[in-house]
Parts: sequence; C-alpha cells; structure tokens
Amino acid sequence: MDASVSISLSEERFDAVYTLSNLPVNSQKLSFKLNKHFKVKQVYLNEDPIASSKYPQNCNDCLTHNININRPLNDLDRLKIEISGELKNLETERDVRRHKGEVVLVDGVLFAGANDYWYPQVVRTSGSLSEYINPFNMTYSITATCTDCDQIYLGKGTPKTSGSTFVNDRAEGDITLIAGNFDFKEGTYANYINVSDADIQRIQSRFSKTQKFLEEFTQIEGNQNKTVYAQLESPIYGNEANYNTIVNTSPKVDINKVDENLTEDAAYYYFASNFEPKTKIDKLYLQALAKYARIKYLELNNRVQYDRVTGIIQPRFVPQEPAVVSQPQLQALLITPSQFIELEQSIGAEQMKIFLKNTFQNLAYGKSSFDAFTESITSIDAPNTDLESLVTRVQNQFELRAAERNTDVIVGF
Repeated sequence: MDASVSISLSEERFDAVYTLSNLPVNSQKLSFKLNKHFKVKQVYLNEDPIASSKYPQNCNDCLTHNININRPLNDLDRLKIEISGELKNLETERDVRRHKGEVVLVDGVLFAGANDYWYPQVVRTSGSLSEYINPFNMTYSITATCTDCDQIYLGKGTPKTSGSTFVNDRAEGDITLIAGNFDFKEGTYANYINVSDADIQRIQSRFSKTQKFLEEFTQIEGNQNKTVYAQLESPIYGNEANYNTIVNTSPKVDINKVDENLTEDAAYYYFASNFEPKTKIDKLYLQALAKYARIKYLELNNRVQYDRVTGIIQPRFVPQEPAVVSQPQLQALLITPSQFIELEQSIGAEQMKIFLKNTFQNLAYGKSSFDAFTESITSIDAPNTDLESLVTRVQNQFELRAAERNTDVIVGF
C-alpha cells in the first residue's frame, strides 16, 4: 500500500489516497473494509474511474466496499482509493455516546487502530465468514501530514514529524496511527507513549520477562524489536493490541494488561522479525505458534488467566475429536491452540521443547512451514499411537490451505 494521509486536528479532518498493488490476481471482484463514517470519493483502476458499492458485512463500525471489474485482475494492476472523513473531538459524555464507532480525538491526540478501519483492509470475496474476518496484511509506504501535530507514530518504530514517510517492507500485521501532542520515551525492551518514568519502571520488568520468555521458547536469541506501549486514556475505545503496538485506554497504567494483551502480538512480531514469513501459510503457522506461546507464557506467569483461556479452548485438556470444518473460528487457524496442547500431552514437555527448537531452527534455515513442522515431528522420540492421527490432521490443514486460492498473495507496496 502506497498512501498519502492528511490530518488536521484543528479542522477535524482526515483525508487520504491509498494505492494498492500486488492485488489478488485472476479475480474479477475485490472487496475492502473501511470505517463506515469515511466517504469513498472515488476508486480508480490504473487511473480509470470505476464504480464501487458498499454494504455491512460482519463488521460493527465499517462497511465492505465491493468492486466489480469486467476482467480478471493481473500483477500490473493498481487500485487507487480516495477517501475523506471527519474526526470527532470528544469533550463531553454526550460526545462519547454520539460518536462511538468514529475516529476521534481525545485530549489532543488522534488514535486509530485496525478496528477503526482508517485504511482499506482488503478481503477476499467469498461466502465464507472466515474470509471476511481474516483480511490480507500489507506492506506499506505512507506519507503522513499533520501541520498541527507535534509528532506522528505509524505502525512501528519511533514517532516522526509531519510530512514524514513511514515504511514497512514486510507484511507483518495491523497498522496503528497515533498523531498529536504526546510524550515519547525509549526504553530497554519497549518504547513508551504518554507513560511516566515511574510507570515505565513498573512495566519494564514485564517486557523484560516477555523478551526472555520468547528467547527461551524459540531457543534462539533473536533480534531485539521493541514493542510500543501507549497510554491513551479514552472513554470510547477499549484496550487494543495491533501488531507490536499496545494501547491502554484505561485511566491508569495496568501492568497486568501487559501479561494479558501483549504476549500473542509480541510473540508474532518476534517470530515474524526473526523467521521471516514468505507466504500466507508461513504467516498462519507463526500466528498459531504465537497463540500457543501466549498460553505457555500465561501458564508460567498468570495462572488465573491461563486457567480461563485453557478452559475455553479445551476444557480439562481432554483430547478432542477433529474440528468440524464448518466452524468459522477454527477455519481461520492453521493449527489451533488445543492441537498444540494435545501434541504436548502426546509427546511430553521435554520432547515438545525439542520439537519447538527444531521447528524454529528449520524456519531460520528458510524451510517452508510444512517442512519445518513435518521434519521437526519426525525428529522427536515419541512412540505414541495417538500422535500419528494428530499429525495427519495438521498436515491435512496445511494441504487445504495450500490449495486455497490466493493463499500466497499479500497485498502490498
């Protein structure tokens, strides 16, 4: 995605032009989600205006815009989307009720996460629910202008001044936008927005523990990629974790939110940074490993949350029958957390560590996710008859994903 974003806090305006490339090919339809309060001024295919239609689809605060093209898309096609919208400044309780679902300003700061749909999130056109809840991630080059903002934070890294370009050449996750007048501090394991020095000291130990856990989980000392923790009190937003950005909207910093909200996203960010996903299947495999890593982290550090999560995904850890294909929440996952738990029960904790070590080593060598999983399974010593059935089910999921159309397509810059 190549984009130009213009923000005015004083005029409460948000205008943008998004150009998408590397589109899903061989399809005559394309759909994208956008905040329902933003207006699509015009859509262009290779600079030629084309029509679009909009309708609600499995989304509380967005609309799905459909584009019908009279020919299949190809690798050279570019889709340009011009949008305009208003920002809403929250000052009273009435404002909170009136502007829920809109992109808002609170205390001079604009915060827009993935759930605000401030940029077009491309989805496949399909009757399957899972296709609509699992949009493509994108690489991006976004130039953001805000003349009345002290600084702008976009996606990852550190804030920049108005007119700067933010680039990520790897499609790793959702994109968070923070613009306005805010304080930024760099820390050892994480960076902070609007967090006091005293609270940084309290939180720092949690991030340190997380980093060390991920190194022990992968058994590989990885690159240090800092999470950004933002304290942005808001009466309208809930806490949100996008990619490597954690936003706490409660009145006070809650270090327990680091345990609860950080680990899965931080784990995926850590995995993606150290074991670069080359295909959609690779991303799904890292996502599955991140979910399992979160459970193992909670097992060590937050037993109450651990018992709650494991009770939901697999009560009493009783081995489960293969998942019913029609369950949308399971279709979105390559390997479910309960299957990793079942694998650990089948081979034992020590053999599971060997499996994980071999998995990440294979990924570091550049092997595909399927080969990394299969070779790591065959390398362990676990004469368990139940294991063969589980491995077969997982390998079948790999094969189904590989047969899925556009599995390896990532919309990007």
